[in-house]
Amino acid sequence: MAEQRLPIVNSDDGVWGDIIRQYIVKEHFNDDTDNPANGGHKTVTIRAGTASAGTAPLKFTSGTLLSSPEAGAVEFNTDNVYFTITTGAVRKKVALYDDTSGATGDLYYRDSGGSFVRLAAGANGKTLRVASGLPAWADATLATSTKTSNYTVTGTDVVVFANAAGGNVTVTLPLASSLGGYRFYVKRIDSSGNTVSIAATNPDTIDGQTSVTVRAQYDSYTIVSNGSLWYII
Repeated sequence: MAEQRLPIVNSDDGVWGDIIRQYIVKEHFNDDTDNPANGGHKTVTIRAGTASAGTAPLKFTSGTLLSSPEAGAVEFNTDNVYFTITTGAVRKKVALYDDTSGATGDLYYRDSGGSFVRLAAGANGKTLRVASGLPAWADATLATSTKTSNYTVTGTDVVVFANAAGGNVTVTLPLASSLGGYRFYVKRIDSSGNTVSIAATNPDTIDGQTSVTVRAQYDSYTIVSNGSLWYII
C-alpha cells in the first residue's frame, strides 16, 4: 500500500501515481471504470479545528438561495441555514439558538423571525402561559374578571364573576371545538331580580341545553369542553 500523503516533488519518482491514487480514493469513489459517479465523495472526514482564526472544520460562505429547492441541499444565507428534504423538495429552515447564556430548565420558543429565543426557567410554583402570543411565566393563580353586561368567554378567561345588578347578563361560551379540555367557572355575585345566563354558541349545547341560568347569588357553574360540546361538572 502506498503511503497516505501527497507526493513530494523530486522525491517520489516511479511511485508518485500510486501515492496520489491512495490519497484521492480515501474519500472519493472510484470503481476503475468510465463511470460518471467516479470522483464523488464517498466519505468525508473533517479534522478537528483549533482556536486560531481560519481553522474552523467547516465554514460556509453566505450566498443566494437556489431558485428551486433541491433535495439534500444545504444552504446558508445571511443568518439562516437551510436543508431541503426529499418529499416535495421542501426547503426547511434549521432552528438556531444563542447558547452563550442559559441554565438548566430554560425553554426555547420560535420568535417572529423563525429563530429560537431563550425563556429562562420560571421560579418555583410559576405556570407557563401565553401573553400577547408569546410564552411567559405567571403566578399559579386563577385569572378572574367581573362582567356587568353580556360577555363572550375567551381562552384566557378562567373565572367569570357575573354581576346583573344593572341588567340581565349573558355569558356566552365559544365553540367547544376550539377549546377542547378547557374549563371555565361562572359565578353570580349579585342578588337582583335580573337574570344571569350561560349560553352556548350554536350548534353547541351545555348538558344538552342551549343555555343554563345561574339563579341565586353565589351560585356557580363549572363548565368543561370535551372538544365537541360543553358539560357541567
